[in-house]
Amino acid sequence: MRSINHLKIYHKRKITNKKLACYITAILLPIFFLFFSTPAFATPEVGAKAAILIDAQSGQVLWEKNSSATLPPASTGKIITAITAMDMGSSDMICTISPTAAAVGESSIHLTPGMQYSLDDLLQGALIRSGNDACYAIGENIAGSEPLFVHWLNLKAAAVGAWSANLLNTNGLPSKGHVISAHDLAMAARYAMQNDRFAEIVSSRYAKIGQGSTARSLKNTNKLLWQNEAVKGIKTGTTDDAGACLVAYMEKNSLQLISVVFDSPDRYGESAKILEYGADSFLAGHLMSVGGTSAYIPVCGGKQKMLKLEAANDGYFLYPAEDAGKLHFSWDLQKFVKAPISSGEPIGKVLVYGPDNKVLNEVELLAVEDVAKSSFWNFWDRGA
Repeated sequence: MRSINHLKIYHKRKITNKKLACYITAILLPIFFLFFSTPAFATPEVGAKAAILIDAQSGQVLWEKNSSATLPPASTGKIITAITAMDMGSSDMICTISPTAAAVGESSIHLTPGMQYSLDDLLQGALIRSGNDACYAIGENIAGSEPLFVHWLNLKAAAVGAWSANLLNTNGLPSKGHVISAHDLAMAARYAMQNDRFAEIVSSRYAKIGQGSTARSLKNTNKLLWQNEAVKGIKTGTTDDAGACLVAYMEKNSLQLISVVFDSPDRYGESAKILEYGADSFLAGHLMSVGGTSAYIPVCGGKQKMLKLEAANDGYFLYPAEDAGKLHFSWDLQKFVKAPISSGEPIGKVLVYGPDNKVLNEVELLAVEDVAKSSFWNFWDRGA
């Protein structure tokens, strides 16, 4: 770990109109960068029609190919079906299988009318075995009808930043205009992986659902779970229209990465190549944590002399390993602030730059507490 020592800025300013001079000392607390020694790898070349690699913690895009193009996602869109259901329903909710849901074909967990499963069981059927019938049943039981649930899917997609999503069903079966971009699906997957149960399900190689006559044994369709121990999910998708698709998640070298490939000639091999590139070619930096004390700044005309500042957002980011030692940062911070000050008021920010002066991360600094104007300062303000 490399630390940057305390920085102090000294500033004097002559104050007129009988006001007392403020001798300014802004104390900036240490910023820490975390470096992990790893070699840089060549940028991946893939045959997928669209692909992307993001940092799961920050959402930062690390590499992409045609990632804004809207394409059919096949069953990878079940990620949005699952997280919408998880956010709206209880895992132990009992769901009854309708004749319509049981009749949904192709990839299936072979549901029959009248069967009853918990919502969690159906979610496992949808995410692990890619059951189209399970997805339809989820929509019917959560919303009362699949068409209404599909409307909710698009609202959820927009809420998590997947603005390109135009979902027409719960399961990804071919339907003209049923599309999303690789970028937006990655953002939806990032949101989904913050749900512990979702993350647990998609990392499972096998599962058992139901009991008695409804019992089912499931094997995950994601072969990458067996091929690479660092991979912990997420979802396959295959149709003639969409081609072979895969959303994958990897934990390696203290990094958490999500990749998406659409219409790939080798979805497992290309996904592994993209993820390994990310794990081997990027380093993690951390400016400060949300709510952490980051600086003290002088207050003029207040009932206290110094104001504590805290970070409004997390300062975590990734950068290319080849840029290690080339980063620099700047404090966009006033030399002092004048009372009154309200808690939560933006006071400044700290920015970190790459060697090309591109901003890699920006953390806003907020006042931690209220600072009232001093009665003595009010006296001078009145022209005494």
